[in-house]
Amino acid sequence: MSLWFSQKYIVWLACLHPKIASYYEGYYSSKGVQFVKGTVLTSFEIDPSGKITAVNLRDGSQLPADMVVVGIGIRPNTSLFEGQLTLEKGGIKVNGQMQTSNTSVYAIGDVAAFPVKLFGETRRLEHVDSARKTAKHAVSAIMEPEKTDEFDYLPFFYSRFFTFSWQFYGDNAGEVVHFGDYSGNTIGAYWISKGHLVGSFLEGGTKEEYEALAKTTRLKPAIDDITDLERQGLGFAVTVSKKPLTPPPSDDVSGSTLVLERPLFAWHATAGVITAASIAAFAYWYGRRRRRW
Repeated sequence: MSLWFSQKYIVWLACLHPKIASYYEGYYSSKGVQFVKGTVLTSFEIDPSGKITAVNLRDGSQLPADMVVVGIGIRPNTSLFEGQLTLEKGGIKVNGQMQTSNTSVYAIGDVAAFPVKLFGETRRLEHVDSARKTAKHAVSAIMEPEKTDEFDYLPFFYSRFFTFSWQFYGDNAGEVVHFGDYSGNTIGAYWISKGHLVGSFLEGGTKEEYEALAKTTRLKPAIDDITDLERQGLGFAVTVSKKPLTPPPSDDVSGSTLVLERPLFAWHATAGVITAASIAAFAYWYGRRRRRW
């Protein structure tokens, strides 16, 4: 099996640190997966029966193939809304109720650029978790606006492949502190920016450990000693997560590759425009029926 990418950097580098990315890439390679970087597919070779036999790459090389899987269409198509709605970060700007600049129009999922309170800025996130939760929040805001608070989302990504299962919370900006055994099954990392923990990653954790990481990332605890944090590893998050949840500092985090102007990687990407329109239309229709009742 071969995977090829137009980028020349390590696979998954858009979200993970090179050390973590190399760990996974090495495992893929050990399972017979070939990585081809810095080029893209340009054409197919087929036999007289129409069956694919090979693919041609831009660098002039050719790879034998009997099946090709192509991922396309991850860039939100916002052309329909130009001049009608405010656009930002490559998507449609919304407020904490998922309302666009036209308050009768709601946007959710990959296409929605919404305020992330934890970091005090607007972001557009491409992941199924964000799509589901923005959809749920939009319906709540439409049906029960007086009971719906501002959307407060902790950026979250996850993936599962082979025997691996990892989760990432927060932001990947700043200095990275690694922990865990890279010769084993459990590894992790923290991201430290402006003296605070702003992101966390864990591979091979338990449900309780992932919950501890999520809560710790929301707390954005101050980090005074990087060496001690590395020594404590996962234990740091477990300890901090037991403290009461208080509002963290809302620092501006720069250098993040999770702030999307253009899609960097399709993390289980889901299209938002059609879904948003469908949910909004249903909620509006249902709301009118309720008022008539």
